Amino acid sequence: MLKQILLGVSAIIITVIVILGSAVIYQKTTMQPDLPHEEDCEIQQIVTTDDGSLEAHSYWCERGKSTQWKGYEIWLHEPQPDKWQRIMTTEHEGCIKLELADQKLEINHDGKRGDMFLVEPVFLFNDAQGVSQSLSVQVSIRGDAVCPGSE
Repeated sequence: MLKQILLGVSAIIITVIVILGSAVIYQKTTMQPDLPHEEDCEIQQIVTTDDGSLEAHSYWCERGKSTQWKGYEIWLHEPQPDKWQRIMTTEHEGCIKLELADQKLEINHDGKRGDMFLVEPVFLFNDAQGVSQSLSVQVSIRGDAVCPGSE
């Protein structure tokens, strides 16, 4: 009887450890990945809100051993309090254009919509006066995406 209870408790403990371990791995790899560094990523475009409270950055990155992953990463940056958040990734190698206006970020690309992984369509940030604002993100294939160096 005691053996069955210990076996059941052990199974519960192992299950909880696996779930927590998975959550930590997901948090570190997807929700809070490494910031783009010069050795991994090259800045392509930066757009800023009128009051300078939010920036959207487009990077071309080659990450992993032997550059296993290549593609674009789109990041939001709040200069005050220096908060970074990755909002989109794509293995698409074509062209991308960011447009930021009226609390809307449009990510225009020349690939397929299925190529993009958008974390969430709406993000919260604080404007220059410290008031909470929302930013909607739209992905489009309008056809006027710009490749680096062609502007």
